[in-house]
Amino acid sequence: MTPVFGILVDRYAKKKVWHIIGSIFVALSFPIIFGSFFDELNGISLAIYVISIIIFQTGWAAVQISHLSMIPMLTNLPLARTDLTAIRYSAQVAAAVFVFVVTWIILPADENAIVRLTEQDSYRFRNIALIVTAFGITATIFFHALLKGHLLENNSLIEKKLNREASTSNANNNENNSTLPISITLLLRVALLYVASRLFITLATVYLPLYIEETDVGGKQALATVPLTSYLASLVAALSLKYISKSFGTKICYLLGALIGTAAAGLTEFAGTHESVVYIVAILIGAASSITMVTALSVTAEFIGLRTQNSALVYSMVTFLDKVVTGLVVVFIEKWRCVDDALCPTYNRDSLAIVCAASMALGLITLLTIRHHN
Repeated sequence: MTPVFGILVDRYAKKKVWHIIGSIFVALSFPIIFGSFFDELNGISLAIYVISIIIFQTGWAAVQISHLSMIPMLTNLPLARTDLTAIRYSAQVAAAVFVFVVTWIILPADENAIVRLTEQDSYRFRNIALIVTAFGITATIFFHALLKGHLLENNSLIEKKLNREASTSNANNNENNSTLPISITLLLRVALLYVASRLFITLATVYLPLYIEETDVGGKQALATVPLTSYLASLVAALSLKYISKSFGTKICYLLGALIGTAAAGLTEFAGTHESVVYIVAILIGAASSITMVTALSVTAEFIGLRTQNSALVYSMVTFLDKVVTGLVVVFIEKWRCVDDALCPTYNRDSLAIVCAASMALGLITLLTIRHHN
């Protein structure tokens, strides 16, 4: 659905309208998916789950694409776009921390109770889903109340003038056929940069808890405290990124994030399994995640430039490629997992280290091929 909404958001209605529609879809479907409202799984409940998942994925695509495409509409300044992207990512991390804390409060705190979660605890997850949904609805209402629609329309006259000038230039110079392949090639590079950052974040999110469980460091509590530490480090890095970006630019920021991510991979693989090492790795992963992700989105905004009439389509293509590649990588890693864990006792550690290092290397190589684009 992501590429479809890239076209719809650009061509039909306003971005705020699409965001509202997507938010309604998400608010209606999320509690059904995670609320455990059915005592048993039968044909009717299965159909409701499937329909709810479809509605959720449709709504989430509308929310994600419309929200991302608002950033280039709000300002033409690259640094301002970077600031908005950093704020957006900070809010995303803060939301994740909020969900984490709510889950921590509602679920049993005793280690033995955590192991013994059963179907009788389904109401706890229902409460979590309802609280998170209510919080999301409240945040959405404030967002639309505070963001005035005319702020998203300020660039429309500039866009129309730019399009007319571009059409005239293309007609006079007959350069349409020669410039299009270059734009597509650059778009693929920008998308690949985003994919590298998302691959790092997603795989670290998946395999960091498995790595903690595999090393058996810090007990059951570490399964909660280590990811939380990573989230907090990510939040701090995102909030401080605007100052780094102003001083050194987006490429240096990505280089910094990639080096931090590579250091996290090296420590994971070679520094042992001491508890302090695990927490240092979590901090480095959190910082690298936010720095590379915000920078990749900033580069995408730079690629869009003043031509914001296609911003949703650009973001949809970039995020769609991320979903495909990340899904394939996870399938590949799990396909090669040993049936007997005793045969590969450090598989999760090795997977986390290799994927983190490889994704950062991919991001750096891609960054070197990207030139400034207007």
